[in-house]
Amino acid sequence: MAWLVAMGLVVLLAAAASVKRVGQNERGLVFRTGRLRERVLRPGAVVLVPFVDRLERVDVSETVVEVPFTGPAMDGRRARVEAVLTFWVVDPVVATTAVQNHRTAICQLALVVMRTEAEQRTFGELTTAREELRRALLREVAPAAAGWGVRLDRVEVRSVTAAEPSAPEPNRP
Repeated sequence: MAWLVAMGLVVLLAAAASVKRVGQNERGLVFRTGRLRERVLRPGAVVLVPFVDRLERVDVSETVVEVPFTGPAMDGRRARVEAVLTFWVVDPVVATTAVQNHRTAICQLALVVMRTEAEQRTFGELTTAREELRRALLREVAPAAAGWGVRLDRVEVRSVTAAEPSAPEPNRP
């Protein structure tokens, strides 16, 4: 009799573990033994095969990230550039399988673009070239983000200011 109760408890726990929920601003992807199943799950309840299926949720709501950059301008002065990027996932499958973390990848690429633009201008030019910096970010980040299943909506350069002096920069060749 005790083994029957134990079996019933195991079946009940397996049934409870197989029901998952996908939120309103999410899409669900089911991986069965490591392989992506073909369809994208809409919001609602999902029944999975316990211990075989894994549900990965992808947030498809609009995401706003701040990307602060501090580094040297062409004349050696340190500049602090603050940009804001707004994007959202248009293809959850590509956003999950093409890159490990699309949010981090977009932020890192934006930092590289800001560093490149800062190194090509003096500090004075950089403070007046906010629109050019914004266009460079949009030109470089948007195509890469599209390849990761993400649509970049807006890019704004919030401020360009002098950075607090810190340790001296190493000599550059």
